[in-house]
Amino acid sequence: MNAVKPGALRQRPWSLLVTGDLAPTREVLDEVEVVFELNPSIPGLELRAADGRACTIVREYPAGHTAEVDDALEVIFAEQGELAEIVVLGQEARPAHVATRAAPYWHRDGRAIAEISEKMESGEISPGEAIDMLKSLFETDR
Repeated sequence: MNAVKPGALRQRPWSLLVTGDLAPTREVLDEVEVVFELNPSIPGLELRAADGRACTIVREYPAGHTAEVDDALEVIFAEQGELAEIVVLGQEARPAHVATRAAPYWHRDGRAIAEISEKMESGEISPGEAIDMLKSLFETDR
């Protein structure tokens, strides 16, 4: 984990992904970033024009970002020995989850996610197979 110096600006771990036939201006995208920063629970926005064109804007995270979350949980446990559990608070579609020293994962299926990732990286399964396996894990979160 990288140490953050007091007063240093942190770069957000996501960028915007825009899909559709409506092209938002840079100013609009800047404001969408503000919306996402002020309310992280908003998963995305759909912009609609009067002529029927539309676009969807969501956060796009780099590959491996969930492993970094798991790494951060491990560091939290290592840095404060008295901690036994970390409760990852739930959302509407996902109930709260408890990360432990033995299983420091942000998601209830964290171990399975890590195993799928390892199998894909080793060439045991294809990226398409990994995606299908991950989709099946997350279907119950919707």
